[in-house]
Amino acid sequence: MSQGFAPNPPGGPSASALVRTLRECGITHAVTVPDYAQFALHVALSASDAGIATVYTCSEDQALTTATGLHIGGARPALVIQNQGLYKCMNTLRATCLDADVPVLFLVGQFGREAANIGRPMTQSSRRTVRLLEPALDAFGVRHWTVEDDADLSRVRDAADHAQQASTAAVVVVGRHVTWN
Repeated sequence: MSQGFAPNPPGGPSASALVRTLRECGITHAVTVPDYAQFALHVALSASDAGIATVYTCSEDQALTTATGLHIGGARPALVIQNQGLYKCMNTLRATCLDADVPVLFLVGQFGREAANIGRPMTQSSRRTVRLLEPALDAFGVRHWTVEDDADLSRVRDAADHAQQASTAAVVVVGRHVTWN
């Protein structure tokens, strides 16, 4: 994989800053079904010096139940998935995070967000998978934060703190492709 890959559209939070922020939040494991919008983050997490173990899974349900097991074992996992995968695992999210009070930080990439929607509310996207994410989280009562560049990374800390303090899910919507730096 080339570190010279430029996401389209350019911009977004940097992979190195995201990894650093996750470490500062005490995240020990990134449990993932790799996604395109956060591809650079997956590469950064796989580096030997990332300091966060990466666990690859076949489905978002498996990712969330694996994260639940890691939490029970004393780890502090984060889920790294895309919007479509979050929709797929909503019942598992309800059962583990909402009903069983398992704290999990989610990083959810907005796969399919069109360039014309950047700088506008994601709820105004022409693509249903993008447009419905925040309303779906609101319907489930799951708090969410948006990160679109490095200046927003304090929101990752806010979400991680909320997940731990409230023993629930906290979702960081990664609204732009993660960049390679």
